Amino acid sequence: MSPDDSLLTISAAEEMFFGDLRLAPRSKKTYRQGVRKFITHLEQHEGIDPDTAPVTTIDVHHITDFASIIVPQDVRTPEEVSAMRTAQNNLAAVRKFCSWLSAYDHHPNLPTDRIRVRLAAMMPRFTPPPPDVKLNDLETIVDYVLTGPREEKPLLELRRLKVRAMILFMFRTGVRVSELCALHRRDIDLNNGTASIYRAKGGKSRTVHFDAETARVLTAYWQARGDVARGSGSLPAFSGRDRLGEPGKAISPRTVEHIVAELCNEIGIESEVTPHSFRHGLATELVRRRVRESTVQTILGHASPQTTRIYVHKSAMDVADEYQEAFGSYRTPSQIHDAANNCD
Repeated sequence: MSPDDSLLTISAAEEMFFGDLRLAPRSKKTYRQGVRKFITHLEQHEGIDPDTAPVTTIDVHHITDFASIIVPQDVRTPEEVSAMRTAQNNLAAVRKFCSWLSAYDHHPNLPTDRIRVRLAAMMPRFTPPPPDVKLNDLETIVDYVLTGPREEKPLLELRRLKVRAMILFMFRTGVRVSELCALHRRDIDLNNGTASIYRAKGGKSRTVHFDAETARVLTAYWQARGDVARGSGSLPAFSGRDRLGEPGKAISPRTVEHIVAELCNEIGIESEVTPHSFRHGLATELVRRRVRESTVQTILGHASPQTTRIYVHKSAMDVADEYQEAFGSYRTPSQIHDAANNCD
């Protein structure tokens, strides 16, 4: 430990940590929220002023006390599942912060292994439920953008083509919204139906695949945008603001989210659909088509097979089909009533 480390305050350490942290903006925001909640806990429940207290003040019991407040006692209701996921994210952020403090000798005596063991002992047994993926809603959106009428005004037509290409690309590749927004034209290989994702979540790169229909709508969008044949590789794959002959800057995650929400409103879809839903949808569809777990993991870029296994157990639709095969097709009470009246 250098002499200055004994004077490093908790607040200063927080800023240094996030200055060093190399994560996607969305992940970094999640980590910052978790660390900020922990530091607020130190201030409100432990009486520690983060602006004046040295970072070496932090001890194991501060972290376990924080965990005891945010971790639900049981996980049985949707609200408790949500609270559990939030707690897991917050504690992952705090553990990473503590590991950084120890690794960089800002707090070398902080027992990170003991923290990990104690937190594990405090966590109730919990397997995250599969994401609530409504494939019918996603397919309705895809059908809507594929069959929509041509716009008379060139700029509106260009936007329609972009939205069509973007939705289909997300549904067929399973890319995260940050990955979509970072794509350049040179990253997409129309000859082989692949796209290269660089420095994705966890700093890893991977190759994703798409079908011929996706290639067709991508080509139509780029042609309408007015991309020249030579020198277009550096252009963003999807523009934020569409102008004929001027691709402009890359689209932002917020704009993609707004477009998806706008489509749901136009179609009348009530379920919560976000850009990430298309990633879940691809994973679910791959599993339903009996694609190997290891292949699904590679396509989606999951660091752990445990993440992929969330999708691997039978989907709700598969279970319903097999159940009804055993006991007969399900009919609503009104359908049974109508059938009985028809018999009379």
